[in-house]
Amino acid sequence: MKTKTSLAGRSSQELQELLAPLGFKAFQVKQLMTWIYQKNVSEFSAMTDLSQALRDKLDKEFSLHELSIARKVSSRDGTTKLLLQAGDGQQVESVVITAPGRLTACISSQAGCRLACAFCATGKMGLVRNLEASEIVDQLCLLQELSPEHRITNVVFMGMGEPMENYDQALKAARIINSHQGFNLGARHITISTSGLVPGILRLMEEPEQFKLAISLNAADDKVRSRLMPINKKYPLKSMLEAVKKYSNKKGKLVFFEYILLEGINDSLEDAENLSRLLKNIPGKVNLITYNPGGREETLQPSSVEARRAFYDKLCQLGVAVTFRASKGQDIKAACGQLKAASVS
Repeated sequence: MKTKTSLAGRSSQELQELLAPLGFKAFQVKQLMTWIYQKNVSEFSAMTDLSQALRDKLDKEFSLHELSIARKVSSRDGTTKLLLQAGDGQQVESVVITAPGRLTACISSQAGCRLACAFCATGKMGLVRNLEASEIVDQLCLLQELSPEHRITNVVFMGMGEPMENYDQALKAARIINSHQGFNLGARHITISTSGLVPGILRLMEEPEQFKLAISLNAADDKVRSRLMPINKKYPLKSMLEAVKKYSNKKGKLVFFEYILLEGINDSLEDAENLSRLLKNIPGKVNLITYNPGGREETLQPSSVEARRAFYDKLCQLGVAVTFRASKGQDIKAACGQLKAASVS
């Protein structure tokens, strides 16, 4: 049986090329994109401004989604996690997080990850493969379908995988999400996170879009960071932060530094002082994150409430812009660092 080609997650140009043989005009492709990305319909029959003949052709030749939902789980705090399956059987996880006035989608760029960060469950998988842009965007389509009455307001490339190792497809996905004909989500509401891959940071610096950049930092010295994040051996703090500073200066934007607090490893007042010095000349903001169990290194423990508060207070005292990021979805293993396809759990 022939597998139908999916339409979700494709750019305007791709859709025009796919649908031209069926007699679709440019304006009809635009109508189709509105239904897929902004009205999030689940069936071609609902696309009522397309003729019945065109809808029948679509239904015969194409499917709406690149991915299928293998499992959905919901947290008591309102977070929902989807286990999604691709056509080749590979699985990824995606999350939608609710907060007052915000609905944030956390999407994956790879099935697995090769970077093996000590605090991250995804690293246990190794890298299975990169995701196509259509697979990345379709995660957002499926997450949006969960909340038909509320539009997703923010998208973060902070799910499974390292976006900068799948740069071309991740950027293509971000552009479809940003496009007026796509999800029409402002670039400032799209965050691309990286473990510090210098070539990717410098490439993103040259792109015209104003996407936000987040750096998974987690330590203020190379010895500790290399233990937690082996990629630091290739791109140590000095070279990585030089690239970040160039990015910030060229874009005129704050950079967000993610810092997971780990008991006895990176949570002392001295660590806070070192972090302050490290980031002194870089316009940015530090997001402090509570460690969520399940990382590759099983001995890691979250910092105590007292240590987290002292660390935060010290950074404030030193003039660092800092906030605590609320940890959501921990009870369903949907919190930061916990995503891992169920087939390898």
